[in-house]
Amino acid sequence: MKSVLVFLTLVMAFATHAEDINFSEFDTPRKELEADSLRWKIEVQADLLVFNKTGTRLLFKSDEERKWRFGNEKPITSYWNVATKGLPTTALYHEWQFNPQGELQVKLRQYDSMSKNKDGSVKTGKLIQEKEYTVENMAGPSIVLYQDDSRRIVAQFRIQIWSDENTIDIGKLGINSNRMTIYDNKGNVWASRLDNSTGNNIYYGVTTHQGTVYMSYVPFDGAKKIGFGEKNRIRVEQGGLRIAIESNEAFLPRGIKANIYGIIDLNKRTERLNQVRSNGSDKEANFLDAIRQK
Repeated sequence: MKSVLVFLTLVMAFATHAEDINFSEFDTPRKELEADSLRWKIEVQADLLVFNKTGTRLLFKSDEERKWRFGNEKPITSYWNVATKGLPTTALYHEWQFNPQGELQVKLRQYDSMSKNKDGSVKTGKLIQEKEYTVENMAGPSIVLYQDDSRRIVAQFRIQIWSDENTIDIGKLGINSNRMTIYDNKGNVWASRLDNSTGNNIYYGVTTHQGTVYMSYVPFDGAKKIGFGEKNRIRVEQGGLRIAIESNEAFLPRGIKANIYGIIDLNKRTERLNQVRSNGSDKEANFLDAIRQK
């Protein structure tokens, strides 16, 4: 990759003017993404924004900010009910799914109310509006949920695209975080609320009722490159199985995409559902001893 970046900042006595001039050249061939891999790269994000009545000036952003991810072949579905002091309650159902051609399709339904039944299901009130989209240019839709003579409330969706391109080796950095959730593309949750925040776990392994993953940012005996880490998520795969490890905290600084080396052993499992064993070490020899244990 060749990149030329010129950044010019002009400072005046009474004003500051910044101009960014960027010329880039990339000589790496790009491969077209396969349709069935797109759901693995997508995160849907949303905010509730309050504008003036014409939508031309942002008044404030609601405290509500949400994120959703595909976990398996099923669509993302969400009943999103928000009650904010001083604002009308908003009740929005949204559904996201890729069709066989790799097009992302969205259904939005706004109701006048939502409530939970005793069995955990959701009861919806009167349907106010319904919209369906096929997403273009990976730009998320916006929907006006409320409008009066002084303000407008908008649910604004954004689509975050994760990439495993241009990953790098970063050396001996610990895989540490808290409240981790592990799931796969078959719809299985391996573990949730897993705390790995203590110690310097350069080498880390976790065994669940679904299988075992051993991993590190550096190669170790028996390991191969199995995925990458970025921000608050790690993605690893073996054959057609793709495993996601996500956390409340970031694994890596923003802008860093790191190679993950490891071993996935689907035959090594815990005896019971929700039983989890984990081990971490800053020494490869100690970690390999733990791997050899049955």
